[in-house]
Amino acid sequence: MRVWAVANQKGGVGKTTSSIALAGLLAEAGKRVVVVDLDPHGSMTSYFGYDPDSLEHSSYDLFLHKGNVPQDLPGQLLLGTSHERISLLPSSTALATLERQSPGQSGLGLVIAKSLAQLWQDFDYAVIDSPRCSGC
Repeated sequence: MRVWAVANQKGGVGKTTSSIALAGLLAEAGKRVVVVDLDPHGSMTSYFGYDPDSLEHSSYDLFLHKGNVPQDLPGQLLLGTSHERISLLPSSTALATLERQSPGQSGLGLVIAKSLAQLWQDFDYAVIDSPRCSGC
């Protein structure tokens, strides 16, 4: 699986729009794509028809296990979309609390890497819609 992350220090610059377009183009080319919404605003999740505030589980769940992502958890969190080749790992507003819960904790990216490693056989590409980031 190839992983593409769309990131920028500033919010509102088109990260979600770029991620959606990229995922759509890859799917139209016959690739199996998982889109990972890590932005607490949940715009990617909303685009695919889900309300991030009403989902029981989201990508936030991956960070609750101190870096040890339980086997099969990423697959259990996936939601279908209107495009048969695109699956969604949805966002929730709880993601906004990660920095406060774990100030200065490194390795949050490693959680995503471990999660995607569990999905590599099911997808050709992962497209990550990142929140604005202060250190990217």
